Amino acid sequence: MNRQNYYSEKARQYTEEGFCVLENILEPKDLGLLKSSCEEHLRALSSEHREKERSTGSMINLAEIPELAGLIANKKALCEFEKMGFGDVRFSSGYLISKPPKSPPLFWHFDWAAWGHPASFEKIPLQTFFMYYLVDTTIDNGCLKVIPRSHLEEHPLHEMMRSAHSDELKKATNLESKEFQSHPDEVNVCVKAGDLVIGDSRIIHGSHPNNSELERPVITIWMHPEFSSLPEELQAFCKRHNYSDWSKEAQKILEPLKPIYEGNKDAAPWNRIRPKMR
Repeated sequence: MNRQNYYSEKARQYTEEGFCVLENILEPKDLGLLKSSCEEHLRALSSEHREKERSTGSMINLAEIPELAGLIANKKALCEFEKMGFGDVRFSSGYLISKPPKSPPLFWHFDWAAWGHPASFEKIPLQTFFMYYLVDTTIDNGCLKVIPRSHLEEHPLHEMMRSAHSDELKKATNLESKEFQSHPDEVNVCVKAGDLVIGDSRIIHGSHPNNSELERPVITIWMHPEFSSLPEELQAFCKRHNYSDWSKEAQKILEPLKPIYEGNKDAAPWNRIRPKMR
């Protein structure tokens, strides 16, 4: 497959299936530095944090790890994304999400939170997650799993999304609940360390339990492609993210990715409850 066809196919997977994988985005040297930095922050986590985030494993705001600003602005990743047809990318937020050894699955959910806006039901991507896994992932150590096309199509799992992200789910108090169960439509996304998973934030996804003896870390970054072409209400919605929590040095690195909206439209309201397809 020539390079033009390669990027066309990745773009098709991303827009139609809801996700794709770009291989070998991180160099081994950079991957090692990232792992060392993240391991330091994970060691410092309190037992209370781990208990509160038992299903996710951890939720460390990347602003607490300012040395990761360079990863967010990774030129290779953004260049590859642009070759797929998606430029004008702006950064909203990100987290170090790491499942410790012998931890439960991550519940089914989606990340998009402006479902009240009609553009949420259109094919154009509104928000994208960049997931950098720092170790090879398998079903045994808690790889990502997704429901293809669920970013655009109605799916039975949408019926239970009213309770997604609840404290009960995050604490994994009842692993028998349907949010933690496998589904016949799920696809496992096993990757190599340094690969980049790109996905539409509307897609239903979760992860398998980490049954291994080692931590399974991922750095998840939320981006808005083709920002200037988004409806103004969504540009204003993205603007709610400010960079004041970042160090001044990190802010300089992130400045080109800052979502700037200077119009007069009100921001689309925060809404994690997805209505029926129209």
